[in-house]
Amino acid sequence: MPTSPDTDPLLLPEGTRLLHIGPHKTGTTAVQSALWAARASLLEQGVRHAGRSRNPSSAVRAVTEQASPYVEGTPPSMRHWRDLVREIRGAKEPRLVVSSEFFAWASPEVIGRIVDELDPDRVRIAVTVRPLARIIPSHWQQNIQAGTVVGLDAWIESLFREPPGRPNPRFWWLQRHDQLIARWADVVGPDRVTAVVVDDRAHDVVFRAFEHLLGLREGTLVGVRDLANRSLTLPEAEAVRAFNVRFKAEGFPKALHARLMRFGAAQEMKQREPAADEPRVELPPQALDRVAAAARGIVAGIEASGVRVIGDLSILAEVPAARPDAVPAGPVAIPPDVAAALAMGIVASTGAARDAGTRAPLQFAEPVELVRVPTYQVIGVVGLRAQAAVLRSLRRIGRVLRRG
Repeated sequence: MPTSPDTDPLLLPEGTRLLHIGPHKTGTTAVQSALWAARASLLEQGVRHAGRSRNPSSAVRAVTEQASPYVEGTPPSMRHWRDLVREIRGAKEPRLVVSSEFFAWASPEVIGRIVDELDPDRVRIAVTVRPLARIIPSHWQQNIQAGTVVGLDAWIESLFREPPGRPNPRFWWLQRHDQLIARWADVVGPDRVTAVVVDDRAHDVVFRAFEHLLGLREGTLVGVRDLANRSLTLPEAEAVRAFNVRFKAEGFPKALHARLMRFGAAQEMKQREPAADEPRVELPPQALDRVAAAARGIVAGIEASGVRVIGDLSILAEVPAARPDAVPAGPVAIPPDVAAALAMGIVASTGAARDAGTRAPLQFAEPVELVRVPTYQVIGVVGLRAQAAVLRSLRRIGRVLRRG
């Protein structure tokens, strides 16, 4: 039914600060990319996209006390969160949206702090929810890129090992969508939470949902093609896993793995076009019944929560039928071009590159992770380091003067 901003039942009230909390693997990158690409149009329509990048992950990881999943270390400085809060509080537009899947990590206490600092009367929550049968394979291959060495079958088995949620409590904290919704609804109220069902057969449905929530013209949000965000195929994932096994055995640091894999080999492999018959990462037949039972529990929990739902919740309970041609457990054949892409990605991550179309020797180039970092972030880091160096020099001068 055609609606106008005055009659649209999904439209959030003016003054709303909409937090899209993810979780991971529910189309968050697609939503963030669409919002970021359309930010100028959003402003024209009275909606601010908060944050200095499509996903203000440093700010949200700071307040939720989450270190980077790719390197050893501590959470980012709280100044990132304070900067984001300052921007949100100072916004004058009728509506505001900020999207980060790291909001989903928040404990009930942290949720209370986030909501209090952003004004409980104005905060609304959007949760994108996706079938568990789709999330599990996607989550495994993402973990592989972060250094996991466990195969798919063993990893899924660990998800359902007793007691419930162990030994993978982090997975269920994020992907028991009913419990995630309940944690936020307990703080803001179920009437202020909207669950948006992600249907992989109709990607634009999610964009239309956010347009309705924010009062945007239809078609404002469009998908942004991003090869860097596609899932790995099974041979690609197994090639990475084999690398992880050797890498871990050598005891190399996690930060080096992120440089070689996340910013190197994985990105290079995602630029290739897999053959139509190249196996994808799919649920093994023996896991289907347990996944279906867990998915039904998630649907029941969301239905009982009283939150608003956009889309068909029954989609969340869908589980693919066992296929007779499914790839059997065991060693996976890795095509030569997959191995070559992995190797070249590692070469690229070192900064070695050759001018296109030449036979010149390899030259040191800008590391690929810098290419993917916004310029303002690079400038900010350089500025902070310069400031720290100046302060150290002043302190040394002060010590010399005091001794004199």
